[in-house]
This record gives sequence, structure tokens and C-alpha cells, in this order.
Amino acid sequence: MAALAEMASMAAAAPPWPALRDELKIHPAGRNRDGSPAWHLSDPVRNQFFRIGWLEFEILRHWGLGEPSRIAAAVTDTTTLAPDTQDVVDFARFLQHQQLTRAAQSKHGPSVLHWLLQNYLFIRIPLVRPERFLRRALPYVRWMFGMRFLVATLVAAVLGLLLAARQWDVVQANLRGAMSWDGVMAFAGALVFSKCWHEFGHAFMATRFGVRVGHMGVALLVMWPMAYTDTGESWKLETSRRRLAIASAGVMAELVLAAWCTLLWSFAPEGNVKNALFFLGTTAWVLTVAVNASPFMRFDGYFILADALDYPGLHERAGRWAKRWVRKKLLGIEDPRPDAVSPRFAAFLTGFAFATWLYRLTLFVGIAVVVYHAFFKAMGLILFLVEIVTFVVKPMLNEVRVWWMRRAEIRRSVLVRWLVVLGVLALVLLVPWSSRVGGEAVVEAGFEQPVFTPYPARMERVNVTDGMNVKAGEVLFELTAPSPQDDRAKADALRDAYEATARGAGALDKDGVAKQVVADRMADQYEVQQRASSAELHRLRLATAEDGVVRDLDPTLQAGSWVSPGSRIATVIGGTRWRAEVLVSEADRARLVPGSDATVYPGDGGSPLRGRIVAVDNGALERLPSLALAKNHGGPIPLNPTAPVKELRPATVWYRVRVEGDGLPGPLGSEQLATVKMSGRRESLGRRWIDSALLILLQQTGLGKDG
Repeated sequence: MAALAEMASMAAAAPPWPALRDELKIHPAGRNRDGSPAWHLSDPVRNQFFRIGWLEFEILRHWGLGEPSRIAAAVTDTTTLAPDTQDVVDFARFLQHQQLTRAAQSKHGPSVLHWLLQNYLFIRIPLVRPERFLRRALPYVRWMFGMRFLVATLVAAVLGLLLAARQWDVVQANLRGAMSWDGVMAFAGALVFSKCWHEFGHAFMATRFGVRVGHMGVALLVMWPMAYTDTGESWKLETSRRRLAIASAGVMAELVLAAWCTLLWSFAPEGNVKNALFFLGTTAWVLTVAVNASPFMRFDGYFILADALDYPGLHERAGRWAKRWVRKKLLGIEDPRPDAVSPRFAAFLTGFAFATWLYRLTLFVGIAVVVYHAFFKAMGLILFLVEIVTFVVKPMLNEVRVWWMRRAEIRRSVLVRWLVVLGVLALVLLVPWSSRVGGEAVVEAGFEQPVFTPYPARMERVNVTDGMNVKAGEVLFELTAPSPQDDRAKADALRDAYEATARGAGALDKDGVAKQVVADRMADQYEVQQRASSAELHRLRLATAEDGVVRDLDPTLQAGSWVSPGSRIATVIGGTRWRAEVLVSEADRARLVPGSDATVYPGDGGSPLRGRIVAVDNGALERLPSLALAKNHGGPIPLNPTAPVKELRPATVWYRVRVEGDGLPGPLGSEQLATVKMSGRRESLGRRWIDSALLILLQQTGLGKDG
């Protein structure tokens, strides 16, 4: 604006009133959503612009009056606006703070450390200045901006997707084939080409509307390279439709590429060309929708939405509406409306701001995790904390600081309500209410007798069936073995022979007495051997030691079948006692002591079992006590993915607690999943969370390891 320099020189005559910088310019910016006119106040030195409204424009027109009261009066006399002196002073402070005046307030630049924290996740590296090339090449690509080409592309997209859907099995086969090093490299090449094509879409559209493209280059997003194009001067365009066209040109270019590549892929012969078309098509379709279309970060989706709504600074202005809503609902503070918009649009802005905050919270936590895993543990943890503090905690603290500064505006009823809420929260978190400790377990009967034969034998009789109740001492199976029977018969014969010899030895010659003694001893020896053989034969009459139920009876057993010593014939489960092996975390283990009460809830929905803790292991569990606990077999405990499944090594640290009890209401299976509740030392939720956080900190930094 030509008169702006004259206003600045007039204002220079009044030393207390700041003079505007000579190089500032004003450009029309169309109209706001409420119909009021808008302008852009540009700073060409720093390549920045500020959108101002009618009031600010009128204040600048009368800036040369050099006094806030005179400026406010002049605006009131010449327009329908009615500003007061404070409005003029506030705008002057804004201009000084943004260094738009000659005597600007010193705005301290960020320190090197602060700059690194704010920018190391996103660094721009300019590579080329394409302005001359773009202007020369524009006539050769102008046909791509025509309506005929766009309609043809739409038809190509529909046909390409229909043809691809008809051969979906081929598409899936190509995707599976891409899961190789050659496929990864091909996708990487397609990604580079499609993103360069994307950026040239922005560049040519900006050039078509006369916007200078300052430079093109590579941006590092969490050290991941991405192409970018500087179209920052598109704010000079008065109509939002042209700004929308520039913002959406990249996405449109990728969709055009995807449409034609998908169509040509269906007709291309097998070979490298067909593979290249497949990679280009899939890359353009997927990444355009997944990355560029998101409006929650400052990618294309954000600028498309902001220009479509004709609402510049969408994130910041929506954030003001959300903060206003929070302060009103939580504290009762009534802030003025940030913008003159309809209630429905204000509700949309508030919801959009909350969605953006949630999305960014998830994204920043994810970036923090990536940063953590990208470095060694101690440094990764430090950077993780830096990320969370800088991008999550700090904005929250800034808002809390505003609440504290405006605490006098908080209504007393709201303050009392929050004091009650905080008091209840403190009671819940800090008072050790609960003494219950839970864990996953396997429970089994206290008496379990596996039935084996002592040596190879032939089954003579099976006296039981599976599920049959038996009494202590009851014979379950009767078997015979030829070898013990032969030994018994031999021992009987030799014993009888030596007894007869001993009886007649006394009537013999002078050695008769000695021979009688030898015969008596041999008879005794074979008597012992005979009793041993009888005992061995008795072992083939397999009986139960206690009352119980027969389980897992071998269905192939029948009279005349042979049984080997290594084969379990059946299992007798019984008695009224039971035992359980419970898995608990390290924090819960520290709260448990032997002798405490425990209640076991069987997984089949049976009656709870009351018992006591008999032992608490001091060492961490290296192998699950039962296969039934493993998640791979339907249990609750995940296994370590780096170890063989047969080792049953848990993925996290668990400790074993043994619980026993008496009073089974009925037969219990040999092994059954259960949930156990035990009595331990009381502990508050807050203490538990703090201990858990400290434990993770020590584990991840390695500070908790010995020397």
C-alpha cells in the first residue's frame, strides 16, 4: 500500500508512538466467513504474513495520527466501527511484539538447545530453486489442468479399480511377492517417484496462479526423508479457491498417477513394466490416503481443509475455541468468543481441536517410542522424556499456568466442586484401600497317583472304568509276568530240596553236622528269595493308595494285552486336598507372605476353594509350570517370542506362589486353569504406579543391574 510509508513517516514525529517499518505491505485477502473484509499485512524481509480484519486495517490507515485516543476517534468518525483506546494500544503491542515497528520490542530468539528440541524432528534441506524451470515447462503440462483430462482420469480410475477387483487374486499374489528385498526396493523407488510427482503438482499449480516457488528440497521427519515444495507465498492470492487448488494439487497429482497406472497395469504384458505400474499405483493410492489426507498435522489435508473452509490458521483458531470450552466447563471462566462464527461452526472447531490434540498426543508418543528404540537405552529414554515433556506436558502446563493467573475469575461453586473432586481422587490414589492380590494359576487335586506296571507284564484283569470311584486299597488291575513266577517256582524247589537235605544230613558221616548247617542256611536263603518273588508278584496287583476317581484310563487295555513299564495305565485323583501354582508380578510378590488367605476360582465355574499361601518363590520364573498357562494354548500368559515355544519361557517377569487347601466339594481334574485372589499387605494405587514407573526406569536405563 503506497500510503503506508507516508503513515509511518508521520508517526515518526511522535517519539512515544512506534513507527511502522517502511517495507511492510498490505494485500487484499478477500472476505472472512462473516462477510467482513480481510487483508494480509506482509513482512517481505522475513517472508511472513499476518491476516488482519477491518478494525486493524482502519487503525493502520490512521496510524500517522500518533496517539491511540485520536486514532480510535478517527476510526469511529469515518466508519461504523467503535473501537476504544485500549483496542489501539493492544494492536500496537501486537505489532511491536511481531517486530513490525521500527522500535520493536526485543523478541529474544530461542536458544540453540530450544531450537534443536523444537526442530530436530522436522528439518528442511533446500536443494533446488525451480522457478525458471517451472515457468518454461508450464506450457507443456497445462493440458493436465483441463476439465477434459480430469474427466478422462476419473473414467480411468473407475475402470482401473473395477478391472483390479475382477482379478483380486492376482493383486494379492503381487502384494505377497512384494514382501521380499526386491519388492521393498521396488516400493522404495515407486515411493520416491510418486512423492516427487506429488511435489511437482504443488509447484506447477502455484506457478499457474503466479505464485513464486522459492525452493524445493528434502525434509527429514524423524530422520525419515520426505520431498517438500515451498509454496508459502500462496497467501498473496485473494481467493481461497486458488489457495485450495494449490494445497490439493499434490494429492490430485498422486491420484492421477494412481488412476492411470492402475488402468494400464490391467492391460500391460508381464514383465518389468507391469511390475513398475503395480508399485506406482499401489504406492500412490495407499500413501495419499494414509498420510497426505490427514487434516490433523500440517500436511496437505490440513491446508485443503483450511482453504475449503476459508479459515486460515485453522489449528490455532480451533484451539482457542477448545480452550474457551474447557475453561468454561471446568472452571466457569467466560472468555469472549474468539471469532464471529455461527454456533454450529464453533462446535465443529471445538471438536476438531480435541480430535487434533488426541491425534497429536498419539503421534508424539509414537515418535517418542521410535526415538527411544533408535538409540541405546539410556539416551533413548532421555529423548523419550524430552519428547513427552516438550510436546505433551509443556502445552498442558502452559494452560494450567493461565488458569492460575486467572484464578480470581473462577466461580466459588466450581472451585469447591474441584476441591471435592481432588480430595476424592487423593483418597482413591493415596490411601491403601485394597489388600487383594490377583493372579493366574493352575489348580489340581492334592492326591494324584499315576498307575504303572513295575516291569513288562501281561494284563489279566481290568477292574475299573474311566471316571469310576475307588476306595483305598482297591485292586485296579491284575497282571502276570513269567519271569517272577519262574523265579518263585525255582526258589520253592530249591528251598524244599535243601530242607530235605538238612533233615538227613545229621545221620551222615562226621561231616554231617557241617553239611546240615550249610543246608539250613541255603534253605533260609531260598526262603527269602521265595518271599521276594511273592512280593514282586504282589506288585502286579495294582491298587490305589487313597480314595479317588480313575482318570485317563488307557482305552486299549484288555485281558491278554501286554503293558510296558513306561506306559501310564491310568491316574487316580482323589482326596479332599488341592494345590495351586499362582503367577504374580514382582510388585505383587513383595506384598505376599506365607500363611495368608487365598481363594481359588476354577475356570470351569465351580465352587470357590479356600486355602492358604504355603510358599512364595524368591527367584523369577524361567519356565511356566504348565502348558495350559501359555497363551499359545489358550492360557493367559504370553510366551517370549524370541525363545522356542517348547521352553515355555514367559515374555515378562513372573513369580510363583504355592497355595494349598482342603475341602474339595467334588472330583477335580488333573489340571485346570483358575483365577486366584490372595490377601497381601495394603498398598495405594499411587504407590503402585510410582513403584512400577521407577522399576521400568531402572530396567530400561540399566541402573538396576549389578556392576
